[in-house]
Amino acid sequence: MNEEHTSKKKKVGLVVLIILIVGAAAVIALNPFANMKSLKPDLASSQETQEKAVIAVTVTTLQEGVLQNSISGNGNVVDTQSLDVYPEVVGNLTYLNAKVGDVIEKDQILAKIDPSKAGVTYKESVVKAPVAGTILSVNFAKGALVSSQAPLLRIGMLKDLEVEMDIAERFVGKVAVGTQATLQFQAYPDMVFSAKVSRLSPVLNAASRTLEIGILFDDPEHLIKAGMFPSVVILTDRLEDVLIIPRSSVLYEGSQGYVYVVDEQNNAVRKNVSLGLVVSDDAQVLSGLTAGERVVVQGQTLLTDGTAVRIVE
Repeated sequence: MNEEHTSKKKKVGLVVLIILIVGAAAVIALNPFANMKSLKPDLASSQETQEKAVIAVTVTTLQEGVLQNSISGNGNVVDTQSLDVYPEVVGNLTYLNAKVGDVIEKDQILAKIDPSKAGVTYKESVVKAPVAGTILSVNFAKGALVSSQAPLLRIGMLKDLEVEMDIAERFVGKVAVGTQATLQFQAYPDMVFSAKVSRLSPVLNAASRTLEIGILFDDPEHLIKAGMFPSVVILTDRLEDVLIIPRSSVLYEGSQGYVYVVDEQNNAVRKNVSLGLVVSDDAQVLSGLTAGERVVVQGQTLLTDGTAVRIVE
C-alpha cells in the first residue's frame, strides 16, 4: 500500500513540474512585457512634450530715452508787489470807496475815519491810495472800528505775479533758482504754463519741515489772476540717452535685481541688472543689458533660465 501511495505522489509531482515548465515556456514565447516596452516611447514622447511646453509672454525692446524726475504739488498765485494800507488813527469807518477788483489811481481817496470820542470832535482822517494798482482785499466794512494795528485793505500792482509753493525738506537739494517748472490751472485745463523757480526761502519752516519757494511764469495774455490755485510740476533730475525698462519687469533674489530677455531661439535668458534713477514705473539701467534686447514685461514670474517662450502682443 505504501509503495502504491508513494508512486501516486511521484506521478502528481511530475505532472505539476511538467505544467510549470510548459507555463514558463509559454510566458517566454508570448513575452507580455513586450507591450510595456512599446509603451516606453510614448512615455518619453510625453516627457519631451512637457519639456517643450512654451510660456506666453509680453516683451518690450530695450532702447535709449529721456528720464525726467519731478516734484508735484499745489501753489498760490500772489502779487509780489502788493502792499497793505493802514489807517493813521483809531475811529469809526464812515466812508469806504473800495471793493476787491477796483483799479485805483495814486492819491485816490479810499476811506474816511472819524476819530471823534464822546464829548470831543475831531476832523475826519482821510485814507488815500499810496500807489496805483488793484484792490486785492478789503478787511473792514463801513461803520467798523478800525485802528493802525490792522490793515484796512491791500493794493496790488499785478505786474509781477508769482506762485508760492512749499516743498518737503527731502526735495530741497533738488531745487535751485532757475529750475524749470510747469503750471496748470482749473480755469484753463488745456493750457500748460512754463515757469521757473525764482527764489528760495533762506529758512525752513520748523513746524511743517517745508521750504517756501517762489515761481515766476510766462503769461503774455495776462490770463492768470492773483489768488488762483495752480497744480505745479517742478522738473528736477533729467537724464538723456539712457536705457529705460519698466520697473515692474524687474524681479529680485535677495537684493539682486534681474530680468528675463528673449534670445533668438525664443528662450528666456536670465540677466542680472543694476538700476539707477526710477521715475514712476520707468527705471534707468546702469548695467546688465544692452539696447535692442527683448525684455519680458509680462509673464516673467513663470520663467526660469532656458524656458521656451511665445511672444504675444
